[in-house]
Amino acid sequence: MFAKTLKTLRKENDTTQCELADKLGVKQSTVSSWEIGRSRPTFEQLVEISNIFGTSTDYLLGKSDEENNFVYTDSKTLQNFYADFGKLSKAEQNFIVKSVRAYVENK
Repeated sequence: MFAKTLKTLRKENDTTQCELADKLGVKQSTVSSWEIGRSRPTFEQLVEISNIFGTSTDYLLGKSDEENNFVYTDSKTLQNFYADFGKLSKAEQNFIVKSVRAYVENK
């Protein structure tokens, strides 16, 4: 599903494999491999692809039919968050996860 969606989005946005590769800092052959289903991008690359095309990672992965249901977060922000989150104890991580869930449920 990802391979087909990526290729479709790239073509709809008049972007070549080379142009997308340059934006992601990878080789054109890497984008080609993704589009034929031979390999998949990293999590960080997936987030960056969603930002480039203005779509959600769920849409890219075939988990959502809504192309534009997303919150913009650049990959550097996510990398910093994960790095900081990883420095916390398991108890602190659980507290944050529970707090976020409670916030979302009570919104």
